[in-house]
Amino acid sequence: MTGVGKWVFVVLAATGAAGTGAACAKTGHSALDLGGGELPGAAGLAAATAPVPLNTTLISNKALCAAGASAAPAVDWSPLRRISRVEYDNMVRDLIGDTTAPATAFVPESPMSDGVNFQANTYTSVSPLIVQQYAQAAETLAQAVVADTNRLNKVVLPCQTQDDACAQQFIAKFANRAFRGQLDATVAASLFQVYSAVKTQFDFTTGIQAVITAVLESPRFLYVFEFGDGMPTGDVVLLSSYEIAGRLALFLWRSVPDDTLMQAAAAGQLETPEQVEAQAARMLAPPAAGQTSKALGAMNDFTTQWLQLQATATLGKDSQFSKWNGNAKLGAELQDEALSDVSQLVLADNGGLAELLTSPSSYVNPDLASFYGVAAGSGTAVKVADAFLAQGQTGFVKTDLTAVSRAGILTSGGVLATQAHTTLPSSVLRGKLVREQILCNPIPPPPPNVPPAPASVPDGGTTRSLFEAHETRAGCVTCHQYMDPIGFGFGHFDATGAYQAVDANGFDAGPPLDVTGQVNPMNTGDFSATFNGATDLTTQLASAPQVAECFVVQELRYALSRIETKADACSAQQIYGAFSSSQLGVQDLMLALVKSDAFRYRSVENAGSACQ
Repeated sequence: MTGVGKWVFVVLAATGAAGTGAACAKTGHSALDLGGGELPGAAGLAAATAPVPLNTTLISNKALCAAGASAAPAVDWSPLRRISRVEYDNMVRDLIGDTTAPATAFVPESPMSDGVNFQANTYTSVSPLIVQQYAQAAETLAQAVVADTNRLNKVVLPCQTQDDACAQQFIAKFANRAFRGQLDATVAASLFQVYSAVKTQFDFTTGIQAVITAVLESPRFLYVFEFGDGMPTGDVVLLSSYEIAGRLALFLWRSVPDDTLMQAAAAGQLETPEQVEAQAARMLAPPAAGQTSKALGAMNDFTTQWLQLQATATLGKDSQFSKWNGNAKLGAELQDEALSDVSQLVLADNGGLAELLTSPSSYVNPDLASFYGVAAGSGTAVKVADAFLAQGQTGFVKTDLTAVSRAGILTSGGVLATQAHTTLPSSVLRGKLVREQILCNPIPPPPPNVPPAPASVPDGGTTRSLFEAHETRAGCVTCHQYMDPIGFGFGHFDATGAYQAVDANGFDAGPPLDVTGQVNPMNTGDFSATFNGATDLTTQLASAPQVAECFVVQELRYALSRIETKADACSAQQIYGAFSSSQLGVQDLMLALVKSDAFRYRSVENAGSACQ
């Protein structure tokens, strides 16, 4: 550790560290406590325990909100969580102008629960490795800032006098924003002490470097603290204005609040649902000319997790797929296509879930037009910020793909290629995606020693027949009956996501395809259907109440970075009502969510209790 880096430990001690709170257990959670006197992760600290997901029952079971909308707010406990890697990268971008994405090298998050595939640090233990990664990143980032005089003076410092008054002004603005409005006088004094000690030994710039290092290592930056405004109503307490600002920024931008949001919090203009909604609408609005949309980054993060696109850019496929292997960037382009389809429909067009699931239009660049075998559209290109692509391939144009049987985001090439093997498409993976992400029906993990998926189709057989064998194998049919019959509907798309008229799997010929299937209900009242092909399936999914209910639950999980509980039922049902009445407008759902009790309140913890 460098001489500057050692001052991190001074500030960690001053701000409080995370310790294990075994005595804290509420609604299925256990918690981390503060003030344990240890560095986060020094002993491999335990994480909160996730409750059992309620999935769409949260909305469909009206008895869970028997008191109705007129009842007092009912919300659940808010587990202490660490920020995600995406949040870390976005925060250092907005705080110090760093675009190197250092958190991509951090220990990854974990899925919230089996079958709930959003990834967060809410239920993930803290290890010594991640603490080391935080320390190294903080030192590296701080060194880079002060080494870049232009960035230091124009982006980071609010003043140019390079004296103690300037340092105090910097701490007041920088640390308060990094801590999402939770900089108190004691911590500010500790940070100034760090600056003063280092400046005395070195100089002003190195003192500022030490402050940046300490702030980026502080639990108040790395964790999301929410205590409420101190005026409880029964068992719940309204979040403070700064905590609301932090939640808005984390949900809609995956970052820190901007100056406008901080000013609104300081002025007490985030106290009513209408005020919160107004700020959220501003944050989702298209940016001014020349500005980058922060909402776009968060929307891409949501889509990546919702559709499980994390590995799409680096997928490998077998040698018979000449188009795939002839373009090393095709996976990245397919990922950019899926992300653009969602972000353009939601943020630019203010569209709805039904259109997202059924639209034959997609955003493609010249490479993808060739891959799909269509002529690219003639509209205005959407520029994709993907450094991996050549300059001539960053423009994506809205293009009608009806001729190649595309109907909604589930038939996007990137989604289909990801839910496939290197040679064969996978009815299991594709059906599981629909089951868990679109219907919110979690599938249990497979038993141990499951044999690998077949790599080829035997003579006289079909891809479908390989997977239909699950129906006769003991121990397989119990789960596979809920996945495979859905996945059969995507049989016209090979392992790369390209359209195939027959079961060719990248070769010149193959047997006819049977793309009929069914959705078997997992629970009483669940959606069920028979269909012929992907277009028929997605059309029926788009009109199913369970699909809309699931999307609300998925947004709620993403917004709060936790699993839903019964205490969220009234909020979820009210959000669903607004979503339904808006013709399933996604922005309408997001605005209804930020106005909800689940978003604006937290449960009360008594002073001195393990949870508090």
